[in-house]
Amino acid sequence: MIPLIKRLSYSFLLCLLVSACSTTKEVAKTPAQIIQKEAVDLLLIGGTILTMEEAQPNAEAIAIRDGKIVWIGLEKDIQQLEATQVVYLKDQTLMPGLIQQHLHPTLGALTLSIPVIAPEAWELPTKTWPAAKNGAEYIQYLKKAIEEHTSETTFFSWGFHQYFHGDLDRSMLDEISSTIPIVIWHRSCHEFYMNTAAIEKYGVHQEKINASGQAIAEQVNLEKGHFYENGAFIYLLPLIMPDLANPQRFIAGLQQMVTLLHHGGVTAFNEPGGVFTPDILQLYQLVLGAEDTPMSTYLIPEARSLMIQHGIDGVLAASQAVAKLLPTTGKVRFFDKHIKLFSDGAIISQLMQMKDGYLDGHHGEWMQKPEELAKVMKVYWDQGYQIHVHVNGDLGLEKLLDTVEDRMKENPRKDHRTTIVHFANSTDEQVQRIADLGCIVSANPYYVTAFSKKFSQIGLGHDRAEAMVRLGPVEKLGVSISLHSDLPMAPAAPLYLAWAAVTRKTHEGETMRPDLAISVHTALKAITIEAAYSWGMEKEIGSIAIGKTANLTILKENPYEADKNRLKDIEVVGTYFEGKYFPVTK
Repeated sequence: MIPLIKRLSYSFLLCLLVSACSTTKEVAKTPAQIIQKEAVDLLLIGGTILTMEEAQPNAEAIAIRDGKIVWIGLEKDIQQLEATQVVYLKDQTLMPGLIQQHLHPTLGALTLSIPVIAPEAWELPTKTWPAAKNGAEYIQYLKKAIEEHTSETTFFSWGFHQYFHGDLDRSMLDEISSTIPIVIWHRSCHEFYMNTAAIEKYGVHQEKINASGQAIAEQVNLEKGHFYENGAFIYLLPLIMPDLANPQRFIAGLQQMVTLLHHGGVTAFNEPGGVFTPDILQLYQLVLGAEDTPMSTYLIPEARSLMIQHGIDGVLAASQAVAKLLPTTGKVRFFDKHIKLFSDGAIISQLMQMKDGYLDGHHGEWMQKPEELAKVMKVYWDQGYQIHVHVNGDLGLEKLLDTVEDRMKENPRKDHRTTIVHFANSTDEQVQRIADLGCIVSANPYYVTAFSKKFSQIGLGHDRAEAMVRLGPVEKLGVSISLHSDLPMAPAAPLYLAWAAVTRKTHEGETMRPDLAISVHTALKAITIEAAYSWGMEKEIGSIAIGKTANLTILKENPYEADKNRLKDIEVVGTYFEGKYFPVTK
């Protein structure tokens, strides 16, 4: 956990004016009003201040009182202010606090706290896991990690991907160990592989799988020890969670995740559709709600598992009950009237539903079949919810847009902000439909960086793989764009995501379809004000404006002036969370 740090020191004193002050709590708008009322807690001056407000994009100084921004203006006017503390930014750049629109604390905490053997290297605060670029390296690293596994508990590892590492199944894991229970978590987080010792330990039987329902049974291959989508999330995960998410590992993983996010300049994030049990939420409050955690956590229930448990008639009440597990205020809380739905399968597994199928003959999966998605969307649409839908394939997107169109015809809503989450594969025609229907997009541009090269060779082919996450046309149509990491699907740093969306560069150094890139300005809005807009919080956070929460990020250089190829390398100096300073220490 990030230790509580003293506030940033300052080397100059602000000239004070003596004047009568009233006791009113009204927000001041000009220096003259401030001097007639109250002093401010903090004044930030100098450097570059980027407000992300179109009407006033730059400022020379801002004032903060009680964790809120109360004044924005010119440096020449600061002599009219009385401040408890003054900070000179010098050559640094101040921005609104960066936002992670969508990530998963539980997945991030757990995947990155077990041995990581993935196609790309993962740099963590205390360790860097090297890339396993092929099957031979994967097996080598896996055997070494299992040899070092001295505990009698289950061995867990995350990061395997068949397109990089080749085949994996129960028999292959049995050859590595017939006594140590082994659970391999796929790079997508949507699949698991188990050896026989693990299957026996967790009491996995075909009869129990079948009894769980068709939606689960058809996504389990017990002979191969392979569990995917509903078979992974709804059937297997609850069985292994007591070992995978033991309190010691979970707390340490959450603390590590907070450090990662803080290093990336994050001051707020959203978890849509996590595992929201009282025990998990208690640990969230302990770590994410701690006084020295410099960011807000917002949560959204998901309806897929609740619909399986409670049926279509009980899903609304069940999700409302989940949202009541936390207070409506505080650092960790649920959004009011937001819901997460699912369309098709994971892109990283290539289980998304594609109109033209796959070159190697495999097929995609539905997480919620189109007819089920349509039924459950109607429930929440008619109740005025903002709906966030996980969708990855162009067929999945087509079915989703058909459903939104049906909702708009039957019950038109002016500002529904239905959010297309991930936005991996699409067509230009579908982008136009997104705009026409009033939807917004929250995209993961890292798909291009990490997977477009490999997917151009396997499964999708060049044209579709290189056109993934086609944000350029979305920008041209004026549709709101936010960016997210979906941690652990991508690195947690918003500037890394901005770089990926602006450059469309791969790990191999290639540029994929530069015509589908977005501008630096749109990318920076996508990790600030547009991310806030996607939550319905644009009046509270996301830009530097009077009355907004003083969540701020300090960068070592101006991202507008830096070479776009260096966006991901811009150093984060520290953040202000509700007006308190938290430096980044590495």
